[in-house]
Amino acid sequence: MKALLAALIFACFVPGLASTAGLDTFAWKNRVLLVVAGAGNSMLAQQRQGIAAQRAALAERDMVVLQVSGDTVTPLYGNAPGVTAGELLNAAKIDPSASGFQAVLIGKDGGVKLRQDRPVTAEALFGLIDAMPMRAGEQRGAKSSRP
Repeated sequence: MKALLAALIFACFVPGLASTAGLDTFAWKNRVLLVVAGAGNSMLAQQRQGIAAQRAALAERDMVVLQVSGDTVTPLYGNAPGVTAGELLNAAKIDPSASGFQAVLIGKDGGVKLRQDRPVTAEALFGLIDAMPMRAGEQRGAKSSRP
């Protein structure tokens, strides 16, 4: 009976753990914007340009921005030590064979907060994040710790 119970627990929980392995590095520390597109995609160039102009705002919101092209993960802002493209795509439930462009925002809790097939503007991204309860708490905490 104990062996059966152990097998059931293993079967129920291991697939769920495997599906978030790529995001475990960032859990409760960073919000992650995944930008998934081929290297020559014009929307990718537009998204990269928008991100480059927002470094201070990204830092303030504990962001990591990762480009996934094929099997390659390229940090556009922040670091992604040891994270593979397959893990990230699996965790964000993105079909690795899909073509085109996708922007996916993952919250600090690991949940998908935004998914769209066009570049996300800084206003939309930061507006969404700033409306999150966790972000509101961070902002209150930052104000109370100022001298």
